[in-house]
Amino acid sequence: MFFGSVIALLALLAWIVVVLSVPLPSSASAITQNATISGETVSPSVPPVGTSAVVADEFGPLGSAPTHNVVPMASMTKTITALMVLKAHPLVGDDVGPAITFGQADVDVIAEVAAQNGNYSAVSVGDTTTERDALYAMMLNSSNNIASSLAMWAYGSTDEFLAKTAAWLAEQGLTDTVVADASGLNADSRSSSTDLIAIGRLARADPVLASIVATPSIDLPLFGKAVNSNTLLGVSGINGIKTGTTDEAGACLLYSATFSVAERSITLYGVTTGATTQTELQPAIANYVASLQSGFHLTTLADPGVSVATVTTPWETTSQIVPAGVVSALTWSDSPVSVTVVLSDIRGGAAGTRVGTMTVDSPEGPLSVDLVLATDLGDPGPGWRFAHVAQLFG
Repeated sequence: MFFGSVIALLALLAWIVVVLSVPLPSSASAITQNATISGETVSPSVPPVGTSAVVADEFGPLGSAPTHNVVPMASMTKTITALMVLKAHPLVGDDVGPAITFGQADVDVIAEVAAQNGNYSAVSVGDTTTERDALYAMMLNSSNNIASSLAMWAYGSTDEFLAKTAAWLAEQGLTDTVVADASGLNADSRSSSTDLIAIGRLARADPVLASIVATPSIDLPLFGKAVNSNTLLGVSGINGIKTGTTDEAGACLLYSATFSVAERSITLYGVTTGATTQTELQPAIANYVASLQSGFHLTTLADPGVSVATVTTPWETTSQIVPAGVVSALTWSDSPVSVTVVLSDIRGGAAGTRVGTMTVDSPEGPLSVDLVLATDLGDPGPGWRFAHVAQLFG
């Protein structure tokens, strides 16, 4: 009898220990964080002339998105010509490149350009210049004859230049673009805003060409003073790339701009086609770029003071779930940033206990932060445990 009582007592004690130590049941949680976070809305000052498109690295389209609508490129074609010339004869650093001697074919081009009211730089048979100076004359003065001369010099003939350019465009996936001449005077040289922005990126990626298109003016031994037809250089970070104006294309500008917001560097690329004149177009683009810049914000995406979920225990204790730290990222206007909240199986815990993660897919890449309990979810105590044995072992 005695031993039976001892065994019963030991069993009771063991059961009590088990009840007091068994893991608590799962708590119910509710995510209150929105699936997206948006910043302050900004309405860009889209140019009232022509058709515009702008994208920013990492942020995608801003304001007006690029399209595949194909239009004449005018002198923006010279950006492709410059890339092709540098592909055949690369320049590094301050290299001026090989000497170019002009012949009768180069002189004959001038009459053709003048007949179309195109810009040209006067040359005579036997004149010489350097590759770099010729690129300056082509890109700053928009000299159509120099574009033709560079194409013939780099590839031996205009036909070979056009064939090699067509192959290069295909390699780059620029399927909306057709180059019918080196200068863009031919209205059959056509492209889309999608391709032109990609071409702008390629131009800025070449250090020599990027330096040339960012030059306001320069004195050239053969050509005299070359003045960039892009008068916006230095305005709102604008650092290129190429103007273009013909009757068929209207006034056009392919441009880039680099600026800083909250110590982050941002580069955007834009193109506007079909305006009436450069005089009306360029100030409109200056306003547009400035308004786009004002749309960038350092946005707080996670804050320990802002709850992202609520958890309630079976013993009716509640705690907010908050980020363990601040997460901020650069955003543009009200472009949404997606948010993912993943919670663990919560069975109580002290304030600060990690209970999940919050991940935001920001333009700067995915950013994650731990989620923690804002207040204690302490053990409910023996009374609740013995009163809810079924829940403990359910």
